[in-house]
Amino acid sequence: MRRVRRVAHHPVLSRPEESLQRVAPGRGRRLIGGHVRCITHGTRSHQATQGTHGVGAAWPFVRVETTRMVAFEVLAPPSGPTLGVVAHIPHGALTVPPEERRRLLLTPAQLEHELLVMTDRHTSELFALVVELGGVAFVNRTSRLVVDPERFPDDAQEPMARVGMGPVYTRTHDGRPLRSSDASERARLLAGYFEPYARAFADLVGCLLDRFGRCLIVDAHSFASRPLPYEPPQNTHRPAICIGTDPFHTRDAIVQAIEDLCRSTGIRTARNHPFAGTYVPPWFSQRDRRVASVMIEVRRDTYMDEATGARSETFAVTRGIVSGILRAAIASWSAVD
Repeated sequence: MRRVRRVAHHPVLSRPEESLQRVAPGRGRRLIGGHVRCITHGTRSHQATQGTHGVGAAWPFVRVETTRMVAFEVLAPPSGPTLGVVAHIPHGALTVPPEERRRLLLTPAQLEHELLVMTDRHTSELFALVVELGGVAFVNRTSRLVVDPERFPDDAQEPMARVGMGPVYTRTHDGRPLRSSDASERARLLAGYFEPYARAFADLVGCLLDRFGRCLIVDAHSFASRPLPYEPPQNTHRPAICIGTDPFHTRDAIVQAIEDLCRSTGIRTARNHPFAGTYVPPWFSQRDRRVASVMIEVRRDTYMDEATGARSETFAVTRGIVSGILRAAIASWSAVD
């Protein structure tokens, strides 16, 4: 179940030159209508609109809004980032807009249960240290039940489409119908949610490359303590930490630093199990070695009650472990030219 984008050409976002623009040193960017545009660092922009999106100031955060909700946010230190690291939080949101909720084939109780099972709850808090250290966090505020921004947009390329979990899910975690398989509905969701998200994240990476010359993506997730019905690997012996890698974008030194830290504290890890790969925007995937990426997945029973979604009494301990992992990964990445 790979999350890395191994494509030289994105079938939906086919013209990256329209959104990825080189900028002079000392300049930054802000989001307008799902795209990042150049501004001088420290300049606070007024509320701008383009199409159906409104945008706030570039720092300390960027809000990309639909007419009804915040779709995703870029969080950063008040004075802007001082480190070319971005924590990607794609699956931590519970929000399903009312207009999308009405199109789902679930009762309110069934939807609540599906959100409980499928959401990487509390990952924003677990990985908050990235922003504290001077990096940024790209946080999806829309549930993955609307669209999954880490899937391939073409179902022919997406392995999870076989179980109804391509970018637009048509099946629940246990195989029940989630929504109709209407092609026009799928196209609407890709255009309204998937494409603006993908463009904005790629533009953010471009912004960090312009400012720092390199970028580390920490792809942040959590996973159930027991395999869910849709998951291909059904081995019940699951590590506390899963490290997802890509041969092109993940340096072995970063993985080794994470493993060494966890080994020293008695935390069991596994590479690419139960999930494999790590997210890289398609414009950079397999072509730009300045972009490094590693996925860190945390087993949910180490920090939350899986029956309710509430934080458990071990949450602070697990957050401390994740913070240590982040420090180790960033230190290893920073030490390599």
